[in-house]
This record gives sequence, C-alpha cells and structure tokens, in this order.
Amino acid sequence: MTANPSLDPRPALPDPYFQSEDSRFRLYQGDCLELMPRMPEAAFDLVFADPPYFLSNGGITCHAGKMVSVHKGKWDESKGAEADHEFTVRWLRECQRLLKPNGSIWVSGTAHIIHSVGYAMQQLGFKLLNDITWVKPNPPPNLSCRYFTHATETIIWAGRDKKCRHKFNYALMRRLNGGKQMLSVWTLEAPRREEKVFGKHPTQKSLALLERIIAASTDENDLVLDPFSGSGTTGIAAARLGRSFAGVEMDEPFLRVAAARLLGVPQADSPERILATVMAHADGVRSPALLGEMLGVTERQVHYCRQAAVMLGLLSFGAAGWQLTDTGQTMAGGKPLECARALAAIIACHPLVQLAVSKVRHCKDSEGRRNTVARLLFASTALSENTCQRRAQTLLAWIAWAKAQLAGEEEYLFRDVPPATEESDDAAVA
Repeated sequence: MTANPSLDPRPALPDPYFQSEDSRFRLYQGDCLELMPRMPEAAFDLVFADPPYFLSNGGITCHAGKMVSVHKGKWDESKGAEADHEFTVRWLRECQRLLKPNGSIWVSGTAHIIHSVGYAMQQLGFKLLNDITWVKPNPPPNLSCRYFTHATETIIWAGRDKKCRHKFNYALMRRLNGGKQMLSVWTLEAPRREEKVFGKHPTQKSLALLERIIAASTDENDLVLDPFSGSGTTGIAAARLGRSFAGVEMDEPFLRVAAARLLGVPQADSPERILATVMAHADGVRSPALLGEMLGVTERQVHYCRQAAVMLGLLSFGAAGWQLTDTGQTMAGGKPLECARALAAIIACHPLVQLAVSKVRHCKDSEGRRNTVARLLFASTALSENTCQRRAQTLLAWIAWAKAQLAGEEEYLFRDVPPATEESDDAAVA
C-alpha cells in the first residue's frame, strides 16, 4: 500500500498506530478524511464502512433493560442534513478513489443515514449491487412505544463505478446457505459477549456479519479497508479469512481494543515473568536482548511478555516506543508481594478471565477446561484453532496463579490446572 514517494505528490501516511508482525494488519490513528487522501489510488479490493449514524442528539434507547441516553460521542452528533450529506459524499469519494477497478464497497446504516449514503453513491457514479437487510433476532425494546421496534439495519453493496466487474463468490454463499441461493435478508445476531471481552464499541458489528461480507466479495490475500474501524471487527474478520487489512480510527481507546483483539492472549505463561518485564521497563531497560538476558528467556519470549503486559494494561507501545501506563507505573512503585497481588487482581478482573471462569465452571477435567477456553478465544480473536488451544493453556495458568495469590479474597473453581508450555523461539507469532 506504499506509493513511490518520488512520483506521488501526496503527503506520506504516518506510521501505523499498530501493525502485526507480518504487516498484514495495520491500524492508523486519525480522521479518515485526512488520512485517506494520503493513500495511493486503486489500492484496495474491498471497503467496508460503518459511518456515524448521527444519532447522538438527545434521544434515548434501551440498554440492559434500562433507559439510557443515546450519546456515543461528538463524532456521532448531527450537523444538519446538508452538512451530514456533504460529509458522506466526501468520504465516499475517497473510498471510490482507493478501490481497484473491480473493487466494491459495503456501507451499513439505519434509516438515519442510509438514504443519504445511497443518494451519494448515485451522485458519485457507484454501481449499486444489493441492499442487504440485516435482521437482528433479539433487538432492544422500544421504550417510547411510539414506533415499531428497530430490528434491522441496511447494508448497501456497490461496485466502484458502472464498469466495475465486481467479485462475488456465489458458489461459497450458496453452499453456506444449504445449497440454495442466498437472499438479501440476513438474520444474524448482534455481537456476542465473547466478541467484547477485550473492549467494545457502541456501534460494534458482529464477526459473523463481517465474515460473510468479506467472504462473499474478496479472495484470500485481498486488501480490505475500513475508514471507521472502531474496535476492529472488520480487521479481525479479514485476518481470520486470510485477507490483509488497513483500518482508520480517531479514538485511541478503540485502537487499543482492535490491537488486543488481534493479539488475543500472548503465549506468556508466567505472570511472574510478565511482572519482571514491567519492572525492567520501570528501570529503563528496553533492549529485547538485554531483557532476555535478565529474564533468562529468548527475545521472542520477551515479545510475548510485552504483549501480555499490554493486554493487562501495564505497558503501551507507540511512536515513543515501549512505555509504562499509569497502572504499570503505580505497580512498579510497590513492594514485590504487593505487586504480585496487584497483578493477580488485574488478571482476576479482566473480562476475558471472568467469562472464561463462568464458562468452565462445570467442566470436570483439564481437557474440558482447555477446550472450552480455546473455543472462547476462537470466538473473540483472530487466532487459529491450534493457537487457541495453546493460548487457552496460558490463560488457565494465569488464572491458577491469580487464585494462589488471592487466596481468601477471590474464589476460583479451578483444580489441578496443568502447566502450560511456551512456544519455541522460532514459532510464528500469531
């Protein structure tokens, strides 16, 4: 996705906020209207966009059975019909420039914006292909009792222009639909709890929805763009299906969630080693080689320990390199026993750990626990099934350690958790 700087007059893209080790998953922080013009044209096979619906204007909705305000952030506030439509035209025009000649775009929305999106596509000369009705089986109730309950969203699928010979994996979609042609009405659940254990976004889409969209209209190794990537669902679906991904998001907390969802649980089985890694960073040690010598591990295992510390909110990585978070700094200032108990409490409070504990509550043996946690990880990350089996061992080891550290304070229903094994130095980083 990198243009020749000597031939391209556009300003260069900033360094990614996060990218995977193989560079096939990249996240950029910023406004898509500022960053997309810096990208080379005709670079992407597919765009999926879930733009602001402009709903944060004093309304109400139902969440967990309670009436709550509809306010997702300033990015979701309407500026009036004309300004909102101009915004839609601007980002769609950039997406059109970035698509390959036979590339296509999917845009989701409710009645608040989807008609503006369709009209803008007609203005720009997109080739309208389908409008998908996404039916949500269990929508929140309508508390005002003045409308029908909102149970659907519309997703418009369009080719780059009228000449576009869009890609459609018809045979795959037919096979997934039991041998019958797939209709344009899709009944798919909203994101499950498993998909939000690393954090969530107020307009998060389900992995099942994005996997179907990407599988329908791309091939393996194609490049997917999401200009409003949020918590990274499009990227996770792309990674699970062997596609490359670039996402743009303004808010750093959501970028952190997206990165955590890709990494999942790192293969760092020893919480004491994770804690030692944090302490070494507090002392100013940053070199992977030196850290490896201090910890008695390989540089790859240092990499896993750092990833684990990021997942647990103790380290961060950005343009300035590896840095302690506020939580990490607080922990580093404590006594060894206090630090261990603090780390154990962080592990115990992590939503992924809490969900894992609830799911294995009735498992009778270690194999059942491992398989149950592996299924949880597979549902919530981009890790392969085999990797999820190994990372399930890691998560169970963390829980067993936390239970021992918090004896008398936290009650876990784990017994005889077997020791997890670390991947070798030459193992691929998932």
